[in-house]
Amino acid sequence: MTRPRHRRIVALAALNLALITLVLAIVFTAKAGGQAGVGRATYSMAGGNVDGTDMGVLHIVDETHQEMVTLLWNDKARALTPIGYRNLAADSAGAGKLRP
Repeated sequence: MTRPRHRRIVALAALNLALITLVLAIVFTAKAGGQAGVGRATYSMAGGNVDGTDMGVLHIVDETHQEMVTLLWNDKARALTPIGYRNLAADSAGAGKLRP
């Protein structure tokens, strides 16, 4: 093996090692902005239909934050459209109060 070729291989190996070290340092030290102070959320999902339409709906409940969103599946647009949101914690806090 010639000297210049050996130097190139050693330089490329050193560069690869430096890049791998940099990637591992970023992976193990950086935290995504959306994860700041929030634990793992748990979700439940149920499908169904809405009266008067043949399109399906999807109810998604975030059990950790006690929120629910309902999405409508539009076959023509092939997209989910949000049709409702509820804060379940606020709803349950007012459940024991008498209404006039």
